[in-house]
Amino acid sequence: MSLRSILLSLLLLSISVNRGIAGFVGWDEGISALPYWSIVSKVSKSDSLNRELTKQGSSSGIQAIKEHLNTLQFREQLKASDNISYVFPTSAGVYNGSLKSDSLSAYDQLLFLSRNLGDRNAEAGVLNSYAVSHALNGRMDDAVRLLNEAIVLNLEIKNNVAVRNNYLTLQRINRYRGNLSEALKYNEVILLIDLNAKNNRFLAETYMDHAEILTSQKNFTEAESLVLRKALPLYYYGLKDKIGTIRCYDQLADTYHQQKKFTQAKWFYIQSNMLARKINDPLEIVNSLINLAHVKMSIGDYQLALMDYKEAEQLSVKNRYTNKLIELKSDLADVYSKLGNSGAASSAFSEFKVMKETFLRTIQ
Repeated sequence: MSLRSILLSLLLLSISVNRGIAGFVGWDEGISALPYWSIVSKVSKSDSLNRELTKQGSSSGIQAIKEHLNTLQFREQLKASDNISYVFPTSAGVYNGSLKSDSLSAYDQLLFLSRNLGDRNAEAGVLNSYAVSHALNGRMDDAVRLLNEAIVLNLEIKNNVAVRNNYLTLQRINRYRGNLSEALKYNEVILLIDLNAKNNRFLAETYMDHAEILTSQKNFTEAESLVLRKALPLYYYGLKDKIGTIRCYDQLADTYHQQKKFTQAKWFYIQSNMLARKINDPLEIVNSLINLAHVKMSIGDYQLALMDYKEAEQLSVKNRYTNKLIELKSDLADVYSKLGNSGAASSAFSEFKVMKETFLRTIQ
């Protein structure tokens, strides 16, 4: 009998024998509740990203909220990139992220199994899943190392979908850490994969990621060219994706705003606003109104900015956009202060503080 056959027999026997510890490992509940196995499903609420969220929550001002939401988005992106579709049996039973009874760690057990069974795809999946787990728990260097190991395996088995997923996670980790040059390098690889696959949807998204990173690096000319010549034509003509088109308009406007090219910035935010109204997307209307008001604040058109803020506030109340309302209360405090209305400014700022604290308590 081959080693592979022996191992498979032992694993099946292990599953049968260890059904008796189902209450401990959550066999019945786990299989019915989770359609796939995942290490990150058991990540503690005390992970380091939560600690980062707590630190941000103790800060004051709207920037703390924006950083907070960015961290939440990053955490959700990490979890979404963990896509193993197996239940892994181990010598201790069925691993669900909580067993610690063997001398070998669960990580070593899973790698041992996948390697000895010759399942390169499963091995790469384990490496990716543990990389995600490490990233969620703040061990970013370990996450990067494991993702690079997963890439080597996925390249060997020509799993281009998994390779792209690995590189995308590496890009996001580096963007989150502020390593923009590294993020750009990884995104260039993703771009080559998407060009080779001729996937216009992924290609448009990758162009936009590239433009956003370039804008963060203050490389405005290249970012503008990438959106105008690559992303916008794909979204507008190729995909006929109006939300993608709005994203392009907003990115161009942001690029111009940062360069203090206010006329161009206003024009693209107006295009964004008009398209959002055309497709009746309240959230995008609110976003464009806030952005337009920011440009008007930059050029001293405070009364016009107030009108945009007030309309955005009404829509946010109607549609229960809590996050936007928090931002708007901060903006209203600022514009009222500029207009010399100290009473209204104080009232808006008080509302902002209460809403901010409530929001932070709610999501912890």
